[in-house]
Amino acid sequence: MSGIARILATALTVLTLGSAAAMADDDKIMVFGGDTYASGTTTVLNQDSPRNAFVAGATARLDGSVGRDALLAGARVRSNASVNGDLYAAGFSVKIDGTVAGDLSAAGADIEIGPRAAVSGNARLAAGSVEINAPIAGSLLVGSGDLTLNAAVSGDVRIMGDEIAFGPDAAIGGTLTYYAPDEVAIPESVIAADKVTYRKLTPKPASEEAPEPEVVSDTTVVASFISMLVFMLALATVFLLLAPQRTEAARARLITRPFASLGYGFVALSTLFGAVPLALMTLIAIPLIPFIILATVALWTLAYLLAVYALSWWLVTSIRPLKPSLVNRLLAIAGGLVLMSLLHYLPFFGWIANIIVVLLGFGAMAALCGQGMLARRARRKADVVETPPPHPPAAAAADPTDPPDEPPRA
Repeated sequence: MSGIARILATALTVLTLGSAAAMADDDKIMVFGGDTYASGTTTVLNQDSPRNAFVAGATARLDGSVGRDALLAGARVRSNASVNGDLYAAGFSVKIDGTVAGDLSAAGADIEIGPRAAVSGNARLAAGSVEINAPIAGSLLVGSGDLTLNAAVSGDVRIMGDEIAFGPDAAIGGTLTYYAPDEVAIPESVIAADKVTYRKLTPKPASEEAPEPEVVSDTTVVASFISMLVFMLALATVFLLLAPQRTEAARARLITRPFASLGYGFVALSTLFGAVPLALMTLIAIPLIPFIILATVALWTLAYLLAVYALSWWLVTSIRPLKPSLVNRLLAIAGGLVLMSLLHYLPFFGWIANIIVVLLGFGAMAALCGQGMLARRARRKADVVETPPPHPPAAAAADPTDPPDEPPRA
């Protein structure tokens, strides 16, 4: 399922950044470069899209035909129109009732391909429950807990699931390879027995000495991400309201001098990391190690948030100029945080991208602090007034009414 994860991560990256400009305005639909962007709490795109269509929202519904590819994301996703290219969909509940001329890639808790749909290419599906009631002209790749296939698939089929069932309209034109805990009785009307390959799906036995790994549910992962997003947006709100000038100065510094910020960030982060072994060598500074670690974590978080804000605001305003209101900037930050979270799924490169973002933020903060220190030193020098040396007392003027005594004459 790693292929589906990469495809959806790429699609949702473009969707998040492209829809940010539409979310920032009162109108929920924006056409830019021939592509159509729609977003909101309940989003219905009922106009035709000559090129690509991007739809995002708690409820994301596509009712207008799409000339090329369509990308849908939300809690409740519905596609009721024809897509002349590929369709990418991700959500808690995904239902496809329109035709897809290209490939279909979908992920969610529940996926249903309705009887009015048709897929002319390949289908790649990952969900807890999958129900297929429409024909697929290409191959079918499914990873699910429960699968019900009640339509014809012209190509090869590969399934990994716990429960696999076939309806009366199911038919497979190619080969079938399925992974399941137990072998499934497959009717001859679906596929000939010599074209079926069964591989037993068994959990890997855990070592007796090794502790049993904790299973983290999808709900826990989503709740953790939402909590992180809310915390980061609240922290961004505090700095944008209480320190707007310093925040904007750091953002401008990062955008105008990114390579210098990257270098300063490397030096600043190396200094923080090197403070721990240095404290250990001095012995007397060992009690300060917890405070150094706490400061490193806090500054890491602030640097990450600053860099995400600077980069996402630059990208969104490059697509469409926006007023620098608090709501617009928070929406840009939210889009940037979602993008950076998706980058975690890219092996190696995702980690490198996040480190670069942190270094950029550290560098901008370090440069701003350095400029502030130099400015304060210059002010102190200007305030110092040189005290003139004391002058000797002036000689007393002679009083003409009281002439000095003359010496006695001989």
